[in-house]
Amino acid sequence: MQKIAYTVALFCLIASSSPAVTDMPFPNLSKTALVQPAQNEFSFAVLGDYRPARRDIPYPEAFTRMLEEIETIRPGLVISAGDAYYGYGGSFQRFKNEVARFLDRVQKIGVPFYNAVGNHEVTDDPERVKYVTAVYERLYGSFDAGSTHFISLNTEEKGREGTISGEQLAWLKKDLDANRNARRIFVFMHRPLFSAEDQDLTEGVSFKDKANRDALHDLFMRYKVSAVFAGHEHLFDDRVKDGVRYLIVGGGGAPMAKSAGQGGFYQYLIVSVNEKAAEIDVISPKALEMRRISGNDGLEPRAELEVVNVSHARLEINNLAFVMPMAGTEHYRVSAVSMDNYGKKAGHPARIAGIRDNGDGTASVSVSTAIEGNGCLRVTVETDLDK
Repeated sequence: MQKIAYTVALFCLIASSSPAVTDMPFPNLSKTALVQPAQNEFSFAVLGDYRPARRDIPYPEAFTRMLEEIETIRPGLVISAGDAYYGYGGSFQRFKNEVARFLDRVQKIGVPFYNAVGNHEVTDDPERVKYVTAVYERLYGSFDAGSTHFISLNTEEKGREGTISGEQLAWLKKDLDANRNARRIFVFMHRPLFSAEDQDLTEGVSFKDKANRDALHDLFMRYKVSAVFAGHEHLFDDRVKDGVRYLIVGGGGAPMAKSAGQGGFYQYLIVSVNEKAAEIDVISPKALEMRRISGNDGLEPRAELEVVNVSHARLEINNLAFVMPMAGTEHYRVSAVSMDNYGKKAGHPARIAGIRDNGDGTASVSVSTAIEGNGCLRVTVETDLDK
């Protein structure tokens, strides 16, 4: 598996900022509530187009691995650019089963999950559109993390596919104006405004209306939107137009549209936000490799893991998971050392982020730390439960 990571600094300082607001909350599909960040400092993951190649096969291995890594990294939230299941064809019951399987999976990752619907979510069947609308509650809207404003748009409205128009466009204008003083604004949708496969929009496979596209771009430019994330095209693309960054993150596991050199590689993003900037890291799955050295079975009072970050990006990790014997919270301690390519060790910061009683005499202990690009850590958790 090719492992690719690089970093793009996205600067979007605004002279003054105020709390973001919304009159149409976009639904969080996870059972995990969004925790508002302290000091407007948080991270989020972005991925898209992870539906299987057929409705009767499991989710792609690449997507499964991405979710595992996101569970370990545990960012503040996850943004999805859509195409979450196959959707088309088969009976209506099969369709409902696909929706249930998707929701069950994302509700287990322990992170708020927001999904911009793609064409595979709603298909071209009015009955399925109605069902998804009822399950999701709303197909476009916005939400806030601190003073950062997120907007999700629906490019799949029946009869308006590949556009943002009508009531949705009117709402978007109002929402952008209401949040003109937000620290930064991120937009996510399924079909990209600026296609990597159909740049002149003549084939009608992505965004379909040039005039509508240009009007949206003018809006995003006027309101200083920091970045627009989309999927639909099964590749990675990154471009800046008039100060607005447009990214296509369509490599979540669906069949690739291009060669790796043309952006056709599996990928997800980790976006790290603070008061001054947002840094975007492009990660291919299998970025984190873990090896159990000892314990981690819920029986031994000492457990040691080796964690290797094979990407070039520094990764903040908030849920490095250990299974330990159950004890009081004051009975656990963690230590970590970094190791270079020659085996030289140095002390490394780490802390216990959470302890959960599993109800069977074991506890799940989460460790928070950070791993530099191409870095290696040995992390040890111990308990003195017999004292």
